[in-house]
Amino acid sequence: MMNTKKYGWHKVAGVALVCLALAVPSAAIAREVPRVFVNPGHGGHDSDDRNNVVLNYAPGDTAGYWESNSNLSKGNSLVSILRKKGYEVATSRVQNYTNDDLDLFEIVALAANSGADLFLAIHSNATGTKNRVNFPLALYRGWTDKPAAEGSLDFAKAIEKHLYGNKTTEWSHKANMSGDWSFYTNWGYKVGLGVLRFNKLPGMLSEGSFHDYLPETLRLLNNDFCWLEAWNLSLGIDDYFGRAGKYGMGAVAGNVRYADRERADQSIKLFGNDKRMPVNNATVELCSKDGKVMETTKTDDKENGIFVFKNLKPGTYLLKASAGDGSAAKSAEVTIKANQSSYCNFDL
Repeated sequence: MMNTKKYGWHKVAGVALVCLALAVPSAAIAREVPRVFVNPGHGGHDSDDRNNVVLNYAPGDTAGYWESNSNLSKGNSLVSILRKKGYEVATSRVQNYTNDDLDLFEIVALAANSGADLFLAIHSNATGTKNRVNFPLALYRGWTDKPAAEGSLDFAKAIEKHLYGNKTTEWSHKANMSGDWSFYTNWGYKVGLGVLRFNKLPGMLSEGSFHDYLPETLRLLNNDFCWLEAWNLSLGIDDYFGRAGKYGMGAVAGNVRYADRERADQSIKLFGNDKRMPVNNATVELCSKDGKVMETTKTDDKENGIFVFKNLKPGTYLLKASAGDGSAAKSAEVTIKANQSSYCNFDL
């Protein structure tokens, strides 16, 4: 049932966030639009955060890979996307300092006070061992297939469908969904995740991928890749609320790799196309069907090969990719559909 309470905006003292208020000025207008609470997990590069040392970043360098960085990039992107789609959105943090790493119970209280219809915690996962894997995992409050809050299982299914459809990454196996009471039985009877423990809203915690799988670590350093996950999360939210037909724009993403160059270290765990080297600083052009250049982007220099074109009108486009040194080039036709993700990977 859609929440139709009146709403207003205010800042919570001492907390860097924007939150929906329960008590609002009389001038506020009642509207039947979904309210979503977004919780980008962790924060502050502190002891409960996770830092992977990659490329030339020193241990502890906050510009390198930290889970809090990519979670926040996804969260801020999701807030922006949902607002464009007409949702009301509140979030637990918009910055990445120690003070933004809120107590789990405080996050639950903020979500409840926001008047939200749905709760989403954004994370990434890690094995913590040499047995690397990479797949999306959705965790909701309750037993597997028996969520404590009605709607949580439907929400998890919608999210996992779109996350697992991401063709710019490489998955080790299919997506997984579980109730947190079943997943964490060794924690005790009905203990589960702290951020869901007192949460009465339909919702879930999304482990979008595994950040200790090296190629995924490098992709998560790319803000466009994080935007793509946020976009796919928004598609799941649209499905849950039955709003898939209300937004008329689409997106296309891809990965540019060399066809014949392997990654230097083949001893690490690699899946599928991740065995080949991504192209740094590749130029990717979005063209009209007749070849006129409309937008241009470049892959970064962090060995991930990711490119994304956002907010595109539905139709047929031509994509052209070329190596930075001009040694190789390819083109492909792609069809953009409203409120969907399209994918086009290049092997140069």
